Amino acid sequence: MTEHYDYAIIGAGIVGLATARALVLSQPDARVLVLDKERAVAQHQTGHNSGVIHQGIYYKPGSLKANLCVAGARRMAEYCEENALPLQRVGKVIVATDESELARLEMLYERARANGVPDIQKIERDALREIEPYAAGLAAIYSPNTAIVDYARVAETMRAEIAARGV
Repeated sequence: MTEHYDYAIIGAGIVGLATARALVLSQPDARVLVLDKERAVAQHQTGHNSGVIHQGIYYKPGSLKANLCVAGARRMAEYCEENALPLQRVGKVIVATDESELARLEMLYERARANGVPDIQKIERDALREIEPYAAGLAAIYSPNTAIVDYARVAETMRAEIAARGV
């Protein structure tokens, strides 16, 4: 007997599994098939990246990348909390090491504010040393909410969640 599916997702990394999850949540009766050449999830890019949850500091305000980054960071934090997954808010500093970098630092700060990056701060040399003693700079941007997560673990949790729904 041949199986019939409404959707076929190629790739069992975080993007493929998040897509499958969104489909089964929005269309509970849909039959979704996830295919991957590997036996386990997250065997390629998802399982081999830095794990940084980017906050949207660098992107042009109003751009799709900026909007998705800010919303995605918030939603990833919510997903981790809902599923008891470890998320470490390690913070991030972007440092201007000489006068020629100060204008670019200011532009990034304004961009981050325009994008709605939460709790973004401009800090001076003394505050920078308190946060990161080995960083030498004139000024910095501090993003305390920049976090890291084990995306392979997130993908495995999504796989289990999708499987529990009979997909």
